[in-house]
Amino acid sequence: MNRNAFDLAGSRVLISGAAAGIGAATAQVCAALGATVVLADLQDTEIQAEAIRASGGLAEALRCDVADRAQAEAAIDAGMPLDALVVCSAIHPQDDWQDAGWDDSFDRVIAVNLHGPIHLSRAALPRMAQHGGGRIVLVGSLAGKSGGLIAGPHYVASKGGLHALVKWLAQRGGRDKVLVNGVAPASVRTPMMQGRPVDLGRIPLGPMAEPDEVAWPIAFLCSRACSYITGTVLDVNGGVYMA
Repeated sequence: MNRNAFDLAGSRVLISGAAAGIGAATAQVCAALGATVVLADLQDTEIQAEAIRASGGLAEALRCDVADRAQAEAAIDAGMPLDALVVCSAIHPQDDWQDAGWDDSFDRVIAVNLHGPIHLSRAALPRMAQHGGGRIVLVGSLAGKSGGLIAGPHYVASKGGLHALVKWLAQRGGRDKVLVNGVAPASVRTPMMQGRPVDLGRIPLGPMAEPDEVAWPIAFLCSRACSYITGTVLDVNGGVYMA
């Protein structure tokens, strides 16, 4: 009998943005499913990795600024051979586009939220192809589909571009069994959203999502259960956006 298709035992999953929020929850979920997880972030992830090891999981920690192409490529090299790459890295400033200096803020958002996934995917996809395939999951946002609830235009543009990138990468990875998908959360109870006003009345399922409610769909997209899905951005938004 074949093992459970959701089982990640024996696989290696690199998760960027793993110091907190969706990234940290994804690392915990994938480790619980049996994966060796590599936690990458600009911040130190050793505490999160140690917590996973203490609960019986397998975890490694490394530092990486995904906006720096050389660091992103070094992270992929350190994680190989990889079965899955999950890109959760993102920033979400709440400045106004009429503010002085906003153009610099725009450039930083694009560098982290869009260039970062490009740097990581550009390094990972050919290496995965050489090893017979893999999974890439990019974390987008409701904002990239609908304009969001409170997002600024730089964040909206970065996530809309990310959703398009999912499809571009999926077209190029498919023949080599590299499946590329994404998730588009709405408001999630993470440090990024702390103290920010959200109209919960616009969310049919009520409260903000918890990080693990996004992490489990990501884990599915990393698994063998997702063997015939590519180029999809899965809505995980409590019913805010339905298409």
